Amino acid sequence: MLSKISILLTNHQLTLKDISQNQHLAEQDLRKALDENPDNWSSSVLSALSSSLNMRPGDLLELLDPVYSLKINDHSQMIQGIYIEDPEIYEQIRFVVESEHLEGWQPDEEDILRLLDEALNPSPTFQTEISQIWGGEDD
Repeated sequence: MLSKISILLTNHQLTLKDISQNQHLAEQDLRKALDENPDNWSSSVLSALSSSLNMRPGDLLELLDPVYSLKINDHSQMIQGIYIEDPEIYEQIRFVVESEHLEGWQPDEEDILRLLDEALNPSPTFQTEISQIWGGEDD
């Protein structure tokens, strides 16, 4: 069962049996649905859960699976809330983040901190690999 929905049900003192009886939906169908991604729930399951929690279906989905947002502020040189002091490094990290975001990556603060750390303290292993890829000097 999804942990977020379990917590919600517990906080509202609800069980799947309660929801099943009140919403005229098989308890087995609820259990099966809770093992799936909320985006794949049937409208009857979503409706039963949301009405039992006194929520709108869209609000429940948003709570269970919040929409990702990439936050870049050029004026403050911040990406996902992480300040990057050096303008050149900021631009390099921004380019990587935006490029990979287009491919589906959803970086969080931790990811930005890792990129920043790698930019400030490059790994010798990565430097060797990059040199080999770009035809630099061989070690």
